Amino acid sequence: MPPAAPHIPAGAAVLVVGAGPFQLGLIEAVQARGLRVVVVDRNADAPGMRAADVAEPCDIIDVPAVVAVARRHRVVAVASSASDAAMPAVAGVAEALDLPGQRPAVIQTCRNKLLTYQAVAAAGLPVPATVAVASPAEAMAAVDDVGSYPVVIKPRSAAGGRGVSIVRSFSELGPAFARAEAAGRGSGVLVQGFVGGESVGVEAVFWQGELLDAFVLVDTYREGFVSPVGHALPCPWPAERQAAVAAAAAGFAKACGLTHGQANFDLRDAHGCTTLIEINPRSGGSNIADLVGLCWGIDLSQVAVSLALGEHPGPALARTAPRPAASRLLLVRGRGPLRVPPDPGAPFEGDAHVHRLRLGVRDGAPAPMAVDDWSLLGDCVTVHPTVEGALAHAERVALAVEAGIHADPLPPAP
Repeated sequence: MPPAAPHIPAGAAVLVVGAGPFQLGLIEAVQARGLRVVVVDRNADAPGMRAADVAEPCDIIDVPAVVAVARRHRVVAVASSASDAAMPAVAGVAEALDLPGQRPAVIQTCRNKLLTYQAVAAAGLPVPATVAVASPAEAMAAVDDVGSYPVVIKPRSAAGGRGVSIVRSFSELGPAFARAEAAGRGSGVLVQGFVGGESVGVEAVFWQGELLDAFVLVDTYREGFVSPVGHALPCPWPAERQAAVAAAAAGFAKACGLTHGQANFDLRDAHGCTTLIEINPRSGGSNIADLVGLCWGIDLSQVAVSLALGEHPGPALARTAPRPAASRLLLVRGRGPLRVPPDPGAPFEGDAHVHRLRLGVRDGAPAPMAVDDWSLLGDCVTVHPTVEGALAHAERVALAVEAGIHADPLPPAP
């Protein structure tokens, strides 16, 4: 039986770190509990700042400043959603005020990919051969150490696939190193052995060292883009295979010290062996929370609030009958100003299979978000009687919208 929930007085303050779109569901879930929301973000115009009960302009990477806000408002919990940048501050507040949540050392291990791989390897679990390098020459020498081409070159610390390249020949190595070095902002560069098998994601929920639930995601890719461009639920794999993948994720979490909260895993599964690619000590982005809600009827924002308050989230994890759903990022290659036709999503208005189609770009301006040389335009979420149908429809919508939007070349540097 889960332990008794702590008493949280009505009107107590909960700190949400970050005020972007991914935090809106979390803010609403806190307020639905009759609690006050204090939000910090350096962007005073961010949507979560308007939705909060108290908005404090503050750079979320300034951990001491965020801790000072938490102390001033005497918060009883701290949380964020789908934000790598927010996690050091979330952990810092949890440690400083002795609140439920991961501690800074664990967050550091998970955000620094070299530390992650070292911790997992020390536990005897499958992880790609990985070498830290400081120059293209060192990267070239490391290729043989990790098993020859193809290899993966990535920043030691970055998010969203930024700076990650699959390198298949010597000629690609130098540019890949430069991309990783730029994306990592001084954190360092890694050369990693390429791992085959099927890509699979796991969205996991932990409670005091126990894996409470795991959602095994179907990953989809687009040629030239290293990270998944979409996901789908429910996974069509046999239950035994999904359980084995979830158990592997739990092992990786234990090796890195993750014991409490939500975590997102990028994995490769081949011949019964599941290898860790990345572990993110926070809830997943790319519409994963929406997919879990549509497919299984679970509100992961409510789960996150329970975890932050020190409550066992069991009741919030009750699954309904599955409803297939898929998501897809919308993106085009290029970083210059975009040429966007009027209402590019108009052909899909009223489409019963399109749960949401969201575009965040305007004609004549560059995209507000980018990954390397790709501009992120928005996303779509689809539903269908089958997971294959949901995936196909998401791809159809994405390709149609992307075909009408073009990125102009960037002007030459002065």
